[in-house]
Amino acid sequence: MLTLSIILTVVVVASFFIIRNLLKQTEKLEDIRTEYENFITKQSEAINTCNQRLKSLDDKNIFYADDEIGFFFKEVQKIQEALNEFTLK
Repeated sequence: MLTLSIILTVVVVASFFIIRNLLKQTEKLEDIRTEYENFITKQSEAINTCNQRLKSLDDKNIFYADDEIGFFFKEVQKIQEALNEFTLK
């Protein structure tokens, strides 16, 4: 009976430390996930803001119609369209 009590005590203590360590790891991963989600949200907001600003700059198609500036503006729009695929929907 004494042997069984000792074995049970060792198992309970070992289980306590294992569960405690797993809990700490889970909390660290949750913190990392939260930071990652915040980063993604901020990047998505920045891309959306840039997209709105780009559209408001050329709402009268002044840049788009100009030959020299129009080429550059079209390229910037292509870059913006590529970035739009990375926003949160």
